[in-house]
This record gives sequence, structure tokens and C-alpha cells, in this order.
Amino acid sequence: MEKTRSKTIVKSGYLFILVNFLLAIFNIIIGLLSNSLAIASDAIHSLTDSVSGILIIASEKLATHKKLVDQRAKIERITTIIIALIIVAIGIEIFVVSIKNIISPEEVDYSIPTIIILVASIIAKYMLAKYLKITGKAIKSNVLIASGAETMNDTWISVAVLFSAIVYLIWQIDINHYISLIISLIIIKVGLEFIFPHLSHHHHHHLEQNPDHDHCGKKI
Repeated sequence: MEKTRSKTIVKSGYLFILVNFLLAIFNIIIGLLSNSLAIASDAIHSLTDSVSGILIIASEKLATHKKLVDQRAKIERITTIIIALIIVAIGIEIFVVSIKNIISPEEVDYSIPTIIILVASIIAKYMLAKYLKITGKAIKSNVLIASGAETMNDTWISVAVLFSAIVYLIWQIDINHYISLIISLIIIKVGLEFIFPHLSHHHHHHLEQNPDHDHCGKKI
């Protein structure tokens, strides 16, 4: 039973990486073609989520390795902090560029194909979020439930980007850089939550170290 559970968590981790990596590639292409910083920012956020998938797999592999099981929390914590610092640095970079573009805006070029791909991206993220949540509940894995919650948050970020694209197409009002500014703050918040687990009860490393407790700290 434990072996099946472990395989399911690792499989979900690989799926998490694959979907987010593909979404990142698509969004980077759209962002470059449309000159939209909001879409490019969303792409970078998806890319950092792929790294979260690596954490899911790595922590599970360490948990099942007899020689390293005692060091699991320490190794995971160090890895998490390194990744979190990268995430925060990316968020700060997007924030700075967003401010510059608000002061001196560049023209964006949204199109119907851009909208279609954005909608497809939202659907993909929503389906992944539901899969992680359902699978996590089925095998009582808080790390998968947390990943599903984070992916659902990403879905709403993409909805915000889609909204800015629709606003531009209909009214020719460019709120793209303001949306990317908001996304940058969300990315920074995600990174800080990895570094300081007490900021959030839903993040991977915090839950992974307490697999027998739910989000409120109660025993399952």
C-alpha cells in the first residue's frame, strides 16, 4: 500500500512538472509574440512551479531511502530555500520591469489566437489542480493537496492575464503591466512562503514534514 502511494506521489510530481513546463513554453512564446509582460510573467511562474514538482519527487524519493531518511527534512529545507530565493529574485525582476513599463509603456499586440491559447492554458491548469486535489485526498497526501491549491491559484493568475488581454482587444486599454505587477507580487509571496513556512499552512515543504496532519495542524 505504501509503495503504491509513493509511486502515485512521484507520478503526480512528474505530471506537475510536465504540464507546468509545457504551459511555460507556450506562454513564453505568446508573451514574446504579443509583447505582453503579464503573459511572460505568468510563464515564468509556471516554470517555477515545475521546480515545485521536482521538490515533490525529491522529497518522496528521500523519504523512501533508508540511508537518508533521517536527513530528509534538512535536505528538503536547504533545497527549498535555494529554490525560494530564485523565485523571489524572479519576482523582484518582473516587479522592476513592470514599474519601468508603467512609467514608459511599450505597445502590446494581442490577437484572437493569443486569447485561445490563454483559455487552453487556464483549462489545463484547472484540470491539473483538480487532479492533484482529488489524488491527494484519495491517498491522504497533503503535499499533493497543497500543490493542487497552488495550481488553482495559478489558474486565477492566468484568468487575470486573460482579462487584461480581453480589455485591450475590446477597449484598447492596456492594463498588461499592472497585471504583471500583481503577478510579480504573488511570485515574491510564493517564494517567501517557502522560506518562512509559518506564512502559509499550504506549502509543500511545511506539509511534507507533517504528512500525518491536515492544513490546520490536526491529525488525519
